[in-house]
Amino acid sequence: MNLEIVKKIIATTIVAIWLVLIYKIFQAGGTMQEQLPKCIFTTFIIFSTLTLLFKLIEYKQKKERN
Repeated sequence: MNLEIVKKIIATTIVAIWLVLIYKIFQAGGTMQEQLPKCIFTTFIIFSTLTLLFKLIEYKQKKERN
C-alpha cells in the first residue's frame, strides 16, 4: 500500500475540516476577542492531530522497511 497517497488524503481531509471549522467560528459572530481563542484551539487540535497521524504513518513505513 502506498502510504504517501494515504498521507496526502489525510492532509487534504484534515485541512478541509479545519477550514470548515474556522468558517463556522467566524459565522457564529461575536467579537474578535471571542473568536480568537476558538480559532487558536481549533488550529492547535487539528494540526496536532495531523502531525500525530503523519508520525504514525512514518513509523509504519519504517517498520515495513525493516
